[in-house]
Order: sequence, then C-alpha cells, then structure tokens
Amino acid sequence: MRSPQLFLGTLIVVAVSTTYIFVREASLGPRFRISNDSVQNVAVTAAWRDQSRDLGTIEPGATISLTVRDEAKMTFSVRYADGSEMNSKPVYSTSGMTINVSITRERIDVGHDDDT
Repeated sequence: MRSPQLFLGTLIVVAVSTTYIFVREASLGPRFRISNDSVQNVAVTAAWRDQSRDLGTIEPGATISLTVRDEAKMTFSVRYADGSEMNSKPVYSTSGMTINVSITRERIDVGHDDDT
C-alpha cells in the first residue's frame, strides 16, 4: 500500500519541478554567447537602453554567456589588447532568443542562433 503512494508522491514532485524549470527558463531574457575568435585578449562591454555591463577580459578561443532580463537593442564594445577598439552593430533581442557574438581582429559578427 505504501509503495504506490510513494511512487505517486515522487511523480508529483518530479512533474512540478520539471514544470518550474521550463517556466523559469522561458521567462529569462535573451541569451548572448560571446566568443573571442581573435588571437589576443579582448575586454568586452555590453550596452542596452541606459544600462551597460563590463564582461571583463575574454581570452582567445574562449566563450562566455550573458543573459539579460530586458528586450532591447544590444551593442558590444570591444577593446583589443593592442589598444584598438571596435563596436558591434546593434542587434534587437527578445526573451528566449540566443544571439551569437563572434569577435575577430577584423570585425564583430552578431547574429541570431538560427541565422545562416
């Protein structure tokens, strides 16, 4: 008698936990994957609306993630180790989107996850 009740209780806990995780993930803002595809360290700052966030130094070959709880145009400013600077084109983002940002020596490519 006790085993079916335990199974049902466990099933309910798993169902509620899974639902919570999916709802929470869906409510997060856009996610950005920033990759340093250059051969030198880069310092990156993300800016949107009247806010900005210093993402710190990204080493060559490294990728970091950023999630913001806002829907807006995002711009990335990059300062290379040699002192030169570059800004990305603005990209509009909404909840649930993943935006890829690839930093090379020549440019900053910004595109949605489904862009080809």
